[in-house]
Amino acid sequence: MKRNSELIFFSKWFASPLRVASITPSSTPLARAMASALPVGDGTVVELGGGTGPITHALLEAGVRSDQLVVIERDAQFCNHLVRRFPGVVVRHGDALDLVTLMEDLAVNTPVRAVVSGLPLLSMSSAAQEQLLQQALRLTGGTGPLIQFSYGLASPLRKRVVQRLGLVDRCVAQVWRNVPPAKVWTYACLTPYPASRQAQGGGVSP
Repeated sequence: MKRNSELIFFSKWFASPLRVASITPSSTPLARAMASALPVGDGTVVELGGGTGPITHALLEAGVRSDQLVVIERDAQFCNHLVRRFPGVVVRHGDALDLVTLMEDLAVNTPVRAVVSGLPLLSMSSAAQEQLLQQALRLTGGTGPLIQFSYGLASPLRKRVVQRLGLVDRCVAQVWRNVPPAKVWTYACLTPYPASRQAQGGGVSP
């Protein structure tokens, strides 16, 4: 299964390197570092950009129940792979920028515990970053967190987006045993982001 996942991932990267963040899937140490950043508690966890499933596997390994894990993936081949690999996990085919719409019919009665992202934030415009974060905040009751990894030295979320949304950004792990080395970041609000602003959509210039 791992070899098959790597081949699928490489073929997608080769076809569209700007849409796939790395030439290989996230390593086990990075996936486990992402899972370890989950806040303590219960409730639905949403993963963005499931790919071939290394972070999905780590989340399940960390104790997230399969019926409380929703994976959003816009590539149909990745979606089919995830469905076969993780029976019981809800896999949604769609763009993470439509996150709230994709979650609407799942009847999640309590705020989402966390949103875990493997998306290439650095390649997104400021407006797209803000749109994504606003929806993540809406699902999590206005507070977050969004858990994100990045290969860069600094936070992948632009400073003006962090400031506009009133986020606190923290680097919670440095994973040297990944190719390339990666950092795990969390983004959260100390006080709930106003519901009126959660529904407005992006407002930052690209």
